[in-house]
Amino acid sequence: MRLNEKVALITSSREGVCVEAAHLLAQAGAKIVICGRNAVQGRATVADIQRNGGRACFILTDIAVAADVQAAIDETIATYGRLDILLNSASSYHMRDSSLLEVSETTWDRMTETALKGTFLCCQYAIPFLQNAGNGTIINLVEHSNAGQDHTVEGVCHGGVLALTCKIAQQFSASSITANLIWATDSPYTQLSSLTNKIVYGPNQIQSSQANSSQTSGNQASSHSSEVETPSTNSLADDNPTADRFDNVPEAVMYLATSGSLLHGCILMVPADETSE
Repeated sequence: MRLNEKVALITSSREGVCVEAAHLLAQAGAKIVICGRNAVQGRATVADIQRNGGRACFILTDIAVAADVQAAIDETIATYGRLDILLNSASSYHMRDSSLLEVSETTWDRMTETALKGTFLCCQYAIPFLQNAGNGTIINLVEHSNAGQDHTVEGVCHGGVLALTCKIAQQFSASSITANLIWATDSPYTQLSSLTNKIVYGPNQIQSSQANSSQTSGNQASSHSSEVETPSTNSLADDNPTADRFDNVPEAVMYLATSGSLLHGCILMVPADETSE
């Protein structure tokens, strides 16, 4: 199995994309840890995975509370001994968002605490363990929404998670960990963009990255990673012919989980399916 003995922490127990991704990761051999506030859904997902022969556990967690996040990650390490994959879902669907002039302080605080602060805390506490595992992968997910321009706080949170992913990519080399973002969109096409003006290929460089950078082959090469100048938005298949065009977000999660060391500091814009709306 592609993810045999790998451990994946999924920071949402909400039904939909994260549950589907949990099942796909488990089918590929990963041990799954689901944390969140919805204990009923979280435990139901764990039971389904275990029924199908997978290994999984649920940890009741409020990711907006630093102590909860630290406890969840500590329990993950105590249970499985390592952490390889962190999947964050930046969403606050339980809150009612509105236009800029109508947003209440309560709505702002609750939504940013869950979607933005929670994602930050999970990354901050998980990174040392992802580094220890070698080729650890952070996948930050911004789910599709039909909210439009009136949903102010959601848009701010999504932009903040994008910026956070960019900062992780800038501060940590691809030989240490990789961090990428999946943004579910209305577009029917999978697109690849760089968050740092360069697509950074990790230790397991794909052949296309070598071909794209052949004109600079005289420059110094690293056995750990290489940086390739790229336009702001490209077809994923153009930059990485080994990657499929994903039909939905869970498939994109699986790609980054199994091939995460191929990309670093990138955004995958993926067609949103019905489960992510």
